[in-house]
Amino acid sequence: MKFKSLLSKALLLTAVAFSLTGCGDDGKKGDASSSDTSVPKVIKIGVVPGPYREILDKYLKPVVEKRGHELKFVEFTDWVQPDSALDAGDIDANLFQHQAYLNGIVQNQGLKLSSVVNFPTLGIFVFSEKYKTLDEIPEGSQVGIPNDAVNLARALRVARDLGVITLKSDKDEQKASIADIDKNPKDLKFVAMEAAQLPRSLDSIAAAFVPGNYAYAAKLDFEHALGAENVLEPIKLVIAVQDHRVNGVGKFLKDCVEDLQFIKGVDSDPVFKNFAKPAWWPKN
Repeated sequence: MKFKSLLSKALLLTAVAFSLTGCGDDGKKGDASSSDTSVPKVIKIGVVPGPYREILDKYLKPVVEKRGHELKFVEFTDWVQPDSALDAGDIDANLFQHQAYLNGIVQNQGLKLSSVVNFPTLGIFVFSEKYKTLDEIPEGSQVGIPNDAVNLARALRVARDLGVITLKSDKDEQKASIADIDKNPKDLKFVAMEAAQLPRSLDSIAAAFVPGNYAYAAKLDFEHALGAENVLEPIKLVIAVQDHRVNGVGKFLKDCVEDLQFIKGVDSDPVFKNFAKPAWWPKN
């Protein structure tokens, strides 16, 4: 699928974004000086191939239509054009990036964009075809992790949070590598490979830490995952608009995302219910 290559191309930009913004959610989330309060009849939203367009189409589009508007998807083939097109006013909003990435783009390129709402997001999941729990994995087993720097560090943080390993405390966890593993009680052999290859390797390794988009593309069953990432707010996806339209189309889309019809739809979906929910999401 196209979005696999898009993710790989975006990893370096994501790393730059994290280095500029850190982990804090200190980016702009709505500009108080916004002046355009209008909402177009047809709202053009930029997306890239993958699951998020499907969520929008299946659950948000009906809410938008209920409120008297239409949602039109404009698909891009890379992770640069959606923000450039939004800044130029060619589209009304986009959904493809997380807050840290947006912060970096705004700071690097001077684009006048703001996020208006955090969105359900896929994190990293642990899968195995041989074992049902992490405790069952034998000592010395091979465990796959992504080989790109950003997702490798994320996978190691997930392994740490799940109690599989510990990481050296004097290292930057955003840049953690296999060499930064401190304690590894089961002496697991972490094997770095292309993220797209991880699902295909499950028949030859004990388990794999698979980024959610690749797991989604491979149709892995999230219900059978051995563990999942606690996705931090700065790396949950956001809907973004131009600064001066935050109180117009931005507020409209925020209200649609927070509509109970959308929330209940996502929560009842057999796949999308497994996405990490924003902090504002109602607790069941």
